[in-house]
Amino acid sequence: MATVKVAVRVRPFNNREISRDSKCIIAMGGNTTTITDPRPGHDFGRTKSFNFDHSYWSHTDPNDPQFADQEIVYQEIGMEMLEHAFEGYNTCIFAYGQTGAGKSYTMMGRNDPGQQGIIPNLCEDLFNRIKDNQEVDVQYSVEVSYMEIYCERVRDLLNPKNKNNLRVREHPLLGPYVEDLSKLAVESFTDIND
Repeated sequence: MATVKVAVRVRPFNNREISRDSKCIIAMGGNTTTITDPRPGHDFGRTKSFNFDHSYWSHTDPNDPQFADQEIVYQEIGMEMLEHAFEGYNTCIFAYGQTGAGKSYTMMGRNDPGQQGIIPNLCEDLFNRIKDNQEVDVQYSVEVSYMEIYCERVRDLLNPKNKNNLRVREHPLLGPYVEDLSKLAVESFTDIND
């Protein structure tokens, strides 16, 4: 098991990019992402390629055989995280990118069928797996926290009253944690969704 995996995803053009008749400068094949320099000058047309654990092409028509929809991203990233969590490992998915890059869509998605992101899919599968486990000597306790790190400020998204910048601390045995971050006990996916 790798300790860190890196995935990149290319989103479709937004309305502003469409109205400006933008051209896609990204190409993906397998785990390789290639960027073509669009700037006039000596580097125009020059390409640079980068290899990642996953390169998801979500830019064009969903009927494109190379298109990676929400389900594919979840199957390849989220399900592995859930499996490792049940093996006793701490897991983390960290979404990084500029505003409008598609982080929220990948992580949360929409409530439309087939549009759910990694988090709701993972939470639903978590409770399905707990329900399917028939071991009588095993008990589960699930707590949920939800935070955002933006401009170096940590916000508790489950407690809007806590507007202070929360502090990240290090426990000598348990590792890093966020001080005063809400933890809510949940018993079902519906609890989380609510």
